Amino acid sequence: MAQAVQSPQQALLPAQKKWGIAFILFGMYVTFGMSWLGIVPVLPEVLKALQIDVSQGSSLYSIVSLAKSIVPIMAGILAARWGLTNTLRLSGGLILIGLLIPFLPAYALWIAGRFVFGVGGAIWVALMGAVTMQIFPPGQRPIVNAFNGVAVNIGIILALQLTNPLSAALGWKYTLAIYSLLSGLFYLGLLSVGSLAPSPAKQAPVSGTGQLKVESQGPGYLDTLKMPVTWIVSLSFAGPLALYLVLNYWLPIYFQEVTWLVPVTEGMTEVARKKIIKGEINQLMSWLNLWGCVSSIATGFLLQSFKKTKPFILVASVLLPVASLMALQSSDKGVLTLMLALTGVGMFLSVAPLVTLLQSQPKMNPVVIGMIMGTMFSVTYILSAMAPELVSMGYKAKIPLQTLLMICCGMTLSPAFALLLPERTDI
Repeated sequence: MAQAVQSPQQALLPAQKKWGIAFILFGMYVTFGMSWLGIVPVLPEVLKALQIDVSQGSSLYSIVSLAKSIVPIMAGILAARWGLTNTLRLSGGLILIGLLIPFLPAYALWIAGRFVFGVGGAIWVALMGAVTMQIFPPGQRPIVNAFNGVAVNIGIILALQLTNPLSAALGWKYTLAIYSLLSGLFYLGLLSVGSLAPSPAKQAPVSGTGQLKVESQGPGYLDTLKMPVTWIVSLSFAGPLALYLVLNYWLPIYFQEVTWLVPVTEGMTEVARKKIIKGEINQLMSWLNLWGCVSSIATGFLLQSFKKTKPFILVASVLLPVASLMALQSSDKGVLTLMLALTGVGMFLSVAPLVTLLQSQPKMNPVVIGMIMGTMFSVTYILSAMAPELVSMGYKAKIPLQTLLMICCGMTLSPAFALLLPERTDI
């Protein structure tokens, strides 16, 4: 059973502390993303140092994804028992394991360390929405949700841009350690702000006890599994994330099979062509991520003015499948670039509205939000992680890759499930 829930009439935190906490939430997850994907640009050096092959090296990335699939459920349960403040402090401490990982001597230690690091990140992201609901009034939540929704993507972009030049100057081990040191600064900030909960408003103590009266007992974790909103939100997030994972792995392979992006020329080897295609797709995926981040943040500002989440969710539910399908049908690089940019917009457009809509549902409080979002992240990551594997099975069965990718594009209609939830105007 979750801890008792205080009366919703609470004094808000001072503005400086409130926005300081928001910056810490955002910054820690940005630097988590930098540490998570920082190994990608220096993977050859990591493989050489650990004396492992590429397939083993991929586990250094996927082990973090595994943690983000199975751990978020625990986050809400821990927060219900320990409180948001203590649970986030635990989370931040686990993320700081990343400071030691570059200097570990063995592959098995790296795997264990990266898993613990991933556990910290999984707890952190699962509780960001709960903390936002705890300290911000409804009208300020959309912009905070928007920045939180793209924090890890910003971290990934920074890592891909900064790791190679920093490694050239400092070495790859110290570069990865610097990313974790940045997380350490945000962790110190978390410790310095004290409790994340606002002070309760003055209330009459219960006669003879001297304690504040509690309005109601909050639902437990099993109770949240019976709530339709838990599964509606989980399914709503699953489609866009599934397409994102599929495109990251399968888009370069798809464009190796078509000839118009990088035509075969006399004297060009297949190895050279694949390398060029990979560079082109990396640029296009960076474009997708960039426009996704811009659209998410812009949506946060617009939500504060329009006070409605469903129009944004509806637009995302239409734009993402249409733009991604047109990208696959394109035979012109300019059109492809535009369609992938619009795919990025559609992919991230629904993030802040979905979280804001969840926070505005009846009988919600930060503890319940933490438990629901824990389930949501676990379910979403598990379902989404299946998508690339199902594409792989279809590809081996000789189903055309374009057909398989188009099916994944159709799955991005899933945010429309959230249109079933009631809308409030006081977001």
